[in-house]
Amino acid sequence: MGPRRRRRKPETPTRRVESPTPGPSRRRPPVAPTPRQHRRRTFGWLQEIRKLQKSTHLLLRKAPFSRVAREVCTKFTRGVDFNWQAQALLALQEAAEAFLVHLFEDAYLLTLHAGRVTLFPKDVQLARRIRGIQEGLG
Repeated sequence: MGPRRRRRKPETPTRRVESPTPGPSRRRPPVAPTPRQHRRRTFGWLQEIRKLQKSTHLLLRKAPFSRVAREVCTKFTRGVDFNWQAQALLALQEAAEAFLVHLFEDAYLLTLHAGRVTLFPKDVQLARRIRGIQEGLG
């Protein structure tokens, strides 16, 4: 068994009589309102967008893009394998990424025009159609 605890007697509240106008000794000094620290909500996706818009680095990896470019090249040259300079692949990748970014910008404007926030495939298809980009090249 643990130690015994004494029961406390219930206290009777004491009533204070206050004067209607407090004297100078009873006045509290005015408290200056403290400026509340306004914490900004930071969304992860918004930070990522800002970071990517500030940077100039390539978004696609070089090796997979190089493989796709070589595959498309052999498809259009009937199996003839060409050698690519690194600078040529880099220029092609820069142009492809610029094209895709511009296409997605236009498609997102169409999304906003439709009163939505989510980008749908139909927005990209409409942006391609307005630009006059062919559906299939094969």
